[in-house]
Amino acid sequence: MRSFFRVIRFGFQSMLRNFWLSFVTVSVFCLTLLTVNAVIVLNVLAQASVQSVEERVQVTVYFTSDASEGMVKNVQAYLLGISQVKDVSYVTAEEALESFKARHATDPVILAALEEVDGNPLGQAIKIRAYNASDFAFIIEALNTPEYSPYIKEKNYKDYTSALESLSAFSTKVRFGFLVLAAFFGFIAMLIVFNTIRVAIYVHRDEIGIMKLVGATDWIIRGPFLFETLCYAFIATVMMGGAMYGFLNAANPYILQFFTGVDVDLIGYFSENALLIFGGQFVGLSFIGLATTAVAMRKYLRV
Repeated sequence: MRSFFRVIRFGFQSMLRNFWLSFVTVSVFCLTLLTVNAVIVLNVLAQASVQSVEERVQVTVYFTSDASEGMVKNVQAYLLGISQVKDVSYVTAEEALESFKARHATDPVILAALEEVDGNPLGQAIKIRAYNASDFAFIIEALNTPEYSPYIKEKNYKDYTSALESLSAFSTKVRFGFLVLAAFFGFIAMLIVFNTIRVAIYVHRDEIGIMKLVGATDWIIRGPFLFETLCYAFIATVMMGGAMYGFLNAANPYILQFFTGVDVDLIGYFSENALLIFGGQFVGLSFIGLATTAVAMRKYLRV
């Protein structure tokens, strides 16, 4: 225990004597964790964006004017029996016409054609919602049956899957960019830790020589440098944890406002996974620091 406390005391002394190097090391560690946490936040927001798009995706199927209400109700019941279908709502002919006009509000040609038509050219309609946007292709194909297809006038299906894929691809590229940035800061952190330990060894070279002469073990000599590196990792993790909670607490109302109707609680996510997120970051920084410190001691520490 006496040796353990000596290691701690010598480690703190080294940090204080090289305060500015310690400050720079912790700062770069924080920048590394900042990019890692940005990737985590981006991943949560990307999932919320996909969920938000999928919640708003629906397909409206318009029937011909000679389609009876009973037949449309049969189609509704048929679709509800498909496992990929989340909900099917019935739309009257008048509601279908208003929806059609709203959808083509920027197309004067279609609106003029509607004015020329006597009465309502559209029949009844149904609005289909799926559990996943990728299921719409299967659902639309399921409507192409001899029994129902002659009465279907239009299906305003758009390939939302491509939009979701584009969103996912963009998020992946941004995440990759942040990971590259995190790797860059991690490399810089390794260089700084290496030079910090080298300077610390140089500053303590006389003390190390005296300690070796009086019989100090390798643990007493090497331990403070390893402890110093662990302190850098711990301080950076705690500082970044506090900074992230402060940022999320300030930004969360705006995020909730942007993702209306979607459950995206970043504070709750970080709180529920705090041990995994920040514990993993501490372990990662510790590994980087200890490995770099071991290399520096092997190169410059002669004991």
